[in-house]
Amino acid sequence: YVGELNQVWTNIIDNAIYALPSGGKLTIETTCDTKNVNVKIIDNGVGIPPEILSRIFDPFYTTKKVGEGTGIGLDLVKRIIKHHNAEIKVNSKPSRTEFHICLPLSQ
Repeated sequence: YVGELNQVWTNIIDNAIYALPSGGKLTIETTCDTKNVNVKIIDNGVGIPPEILSRIFDPFYTTKKVGEGTGIGLDLVKRIIKHHNAEIKVNSKPSRTEFHICLPLSQ
């Protein structure tokens, strides 16, 4: 479901860009082995505070100002990842947030 995966990349990259400081860096790393495709989207922005990290995939949860975010982007990401029998992990600290998506090559 290529169109769905495009939504995953778009939402995660848009959020990363939003978090980046002026002159910040966004890195996309991809690897593949016999079972999985791994994609890491890494930014050196402000990071996700530990106290909200467990909520970022909740529907309608956003830290953006009114009119800038709806809180459905990462909820959609989570549902698409599940639809692909894939996994998503997030690690974040100030100056480094990494979303790691692991997509199986076969069902």
